[in-house]
Amino acid sequence: MSRIPVTNAPSLLPALRPAASVQLNRGSELYIYETVRAGSGVAVSTSAQEVHLFEKFGVNAVRTLKYHSGHITQTRVREESLMSSSRDGQIAVWDLRQSTNAPSLVFKSEDPILSFDLSADSSLLVGGTQLNNDCVAKIQFWDPRAAGAPLKTFEDSHSDDVTQIHCNPFAPKQFLSGSTDGLLCTFDLSQPDEDDALQFVANTGASVSQCGYFGPQSQFIFAQSDMETLQLWTSEATQLADFGDVRELSHAGISIDYIIKCKYDPAAQRLYMVAGTNAGEVHLLHVGVESMEYIQQLAHGNSGVVRGFDWDLAEGWAVAGCEGGQLAWWSK
Repeated sequence: MSRIPVTNAPSLLPALRPAASVQLNRGSELYIYETVRAGSGVAVSTSAQEVHLFEKFGVNAVRTLKYHSGHITQTRVREESLMSSSRDGQIAVWDLRQSTNAPSLVFKSEDPILSFDLSADSSLLVGGTQLNNDCVAKIQFWDPRAAGAPLKTFEDSHSDDVTQIHCNPFAPKQFLSGSTDGLLCTFDLSQPDEDDALQFVANTGASVSQCGYFGPQSQFIFAQSDMETLQLWTSEATQLADFGDVRELSHAGISIDYIIKCKYDPAAQRLYMVAGTNAGEVHLLHVGVESMEYIQQLAHGNSGVVRGFDWDLAEGWAVAGCEGGQLAWWSK
């Protein structure tokens, strides 16, 4: 689809205005890779292989966690734990209730870990790796209670980097993977081996950069690509929508250079696309099956390519971090 139908719907979200901003690099080149809600504040991963913890609207980090020797590829927060994966082949877990900056658990792989998630019942840690020198891309499994090497490995489902892992929040045995090979795979781990566990495969036709579940029962999947395309699927690999290159929204007067991420709001049961410009502007759009609704622009915060974004819709705030090392907050 070369032209995406788009209408204006500013009332779908409260108007957000600049609240605070901070420059993290202070004279040295530093990128912000990801921003993730952590309690009432946010965790920010950077190119210095550090994770900084900020209070809401904070301009000074209240804590800095440093362990990894390679690029931090993903950060997640689950209750009182912060987890990060890295190209150093490790997933580190910090207990945020403890004052020590050393991780409480470390899980190891022989390959760079690009993505991971924890099952809904916290019984299994699942990670995806970079394609190694033997041309094997792995999905690996650890017991979250015991640090060390993987318990099990899947090696046949993907033929390139496993860029995304998402555990189904309603089904502890089910998870989704996305890869540079263009495939979305859904698995049911109640089946004993990889062939039986692999349930459905969707070929997006493009390198999957981000994907995830959405819907009241996580029955749908969104997939965005390195080519800035966006598709919607059912969890059983039936395509619902192919929006093509979202940069085509320029025909509607909306300047978009890339997708930052998609966010699902379970309260409103709406999927949102968060998109950015090279100048650091952030655009919020509601994604329907056949069209999009433009909501608002978040400006006057970042001055470079935005890589991290998160929000708390109930509290009415958003935060974004960019390649220029700036962290910006907006509030209603």
